[in-house]
Amino acid sequence: MNEVDPAYLGYWSKEEVVVFLKSLLAQERIGTKAFADIGQAASLRIADLILESELDQGRICILLQKELTKRGTTISARHRGRANGRCAKVSLEQAVASAQSNQTALVQTIEDAILNIFDAELNAHLMRILQLHRKQIEQLNTLLA
Repeated sequence: MNEVDPAYLGYWSKEEVVVFLKSLLAQERIGTKAFADIGQAASLRIADLILESELDQGRICILLQKELTKRGTTISARHRGRANGRCAKVSLEQAVASAQSNQTALVQTIEDAILNIFDAELNAHLMRILQLHRKQIEQLNTLLA
């Protein structure tokens, strides 16, 4: 049964799963930046609180990179530098709103994907990621309260 393409059973093909994982990795990287922006715009107390979420985002990116590598996909290096060495300053409210939007989109994307993926191990990883994102959304909702 391991040799049968999941698409034959109505699930995403192996190629579709790779496309999904690449797209998810790109979204997760945006989430990492969103939490970093909160840390830069916030007071030290809030920055310390949000650091765990930023680290979780980094761990998710590493997990997704491993999943892609396991599927024989090469991952392009992420560009770390900013144009002219400058970064745009955002307010705390803008940074939180951006992170909330990103996390909500990630939850929806992952919920939709789980139904289409015939891989128990990957689905278990995605369920853990989903729980982290839901926790992050709750944290963001209470951050400015």
